[in-house]
Amino acid sequence: MTRIDRRGFTFGAAAAALAGAGMPARAADGLHKRFAGTTLNILSRTSPAFDVTVRIGEAFTEATGINLQITRVAPSDHYTKLMLDWTSGTNAYDVSLFIYQWKPDLAQFLADPTPSGEAPPLDLDDYPTKVLDVYGRYENRLVGLPLLGDVAFLLSNNAIFEARGLRDVGAAKSWEEVVDRGRRAAGNDVYGYALPAGKTPQCYVTWSILYHAMGGRYFDAAGRIDLGGEAGIKATRLMAGDLQSIAPPGNLTWDYNEVLNSFSTGKSAQAVMWAGGLGALSNPASSAVAGKFMVNSTPGSSLLGGTSIGINAKSRNLEAARLYLAWLTSRDVARRTAAGGLSPARLSLLGDPELSARFVHYAAVKAAFSGDTFGYVPIMEAEQILQMIADEANSACARTKSAEQAAADLQRRSEQFMRRRGYSK
Repeated sequence: MTRIDRRGFTFGAAAAALAGAGMPARAADGLHKRFAGTTLNILSRTSPAFDVTVRIGEAFTEATGINLQITRVAPSDHYTKLMLDWTSGTNAYDVSLFIYQWKPDLAQFLADPTPSGEAPPLDLDDYPTKVLDVYGRYENRLVGLPLLGDVAFLLSNNAIFEARGLRDVGAAKSWEEVVDRGRRAAGNDVYGYALPAGKTPQCYVTWSILYHAMGGRYFDAAGRIDLGGEAGIKATRLMAGDLQSIAPPGNLTWDYNEVLNSFSTGKSAQAVMWAGGLGALSNPASSAVAGKFMVNSTPGSSLLGGTSIGINAKSRNLEAARLYLAWLTSRDVARRTAAGGLSPARLSLLGDPELSARFVHYAAVKAAFSGDTFGYVPIMEAEQILQMIADEANSACARTKSAEQAAADLQRRSEQFMRRRGYSK
């Protein structure tokens, strides 16, 4: 597997220099007002990375007269709320963010975002082919546009490491090394690793990274799902035993935002974090660790993340929604949201000298997009399998099951699911 360069790099205070940059009026120049008075209902998330997309929407409303009613939900609630709205026919939301593992479930409800009238160009050739295919296409049909480009990184607090005698250690080469460093860094109200062990998306993210690092590949040579085999047992043991032993108390309900908070306040010495969260962590106005942390690829594997934005095919405001998506994801506006901390998916921005000088992880993100990363279980209803992973990992971390029993139960449940859905006999 080709991986991101493992060299360590440190974020300085300059990384947040663009975070408060204003948005020039030209970001909304040339937009027509044919849909003035329309209201678009948008389902977004509470993750700090998307704060800038809310703020910048004011310029769109001023230029077009289209009102944006944005509802923000916790990442752990997003899938359920969106699926309930669109599958029930309620259709309260014209537009929603979504993550690529939901794409098979959502594709039937998503409209092609290509505008039929005057709008900023989509510039699809500015996205890496893999990113556009994974984030935005389903069965050769465009169903969404990349909004946030993401891979998972391992973060380490340099100040804590140095205080514990861990100077110039560089990138951890294995998860056992992560655990060892966490044990040495813990103490004085500081914990070794910010482990999200709730029945939440960030829990199954962590388990998936560990599983692949242990050699797991979702399916065996015969095409049968293989989550509870040797790799699954090792991943669950490491998560529920070693990492849980150096994690903060109360983490059995944690998801993304709790991890971000624990690391940003200096309570945890290490964490897995998406590129999308690095802007907030690098902003001294909101983070106690700005300029004090190291970023490396996760040992043994690189998980592709990311967020797309799509349009409800049953929306009564399809063309207004297409105009909004074309504008929000356009090169000009995407550069401004990148300056505000939203990790971009566009090649032109990941290679932009000014942005790259401030957000030095861009080179690693760009390399990952062109390299060999892994994703989530490649089936329809993947979210249901992922939720099983979170349930069983949580049970192991809570000590209500042994790691071996949790892995066995995960295997049994996933096999039953695959049979019920006709993937296997």
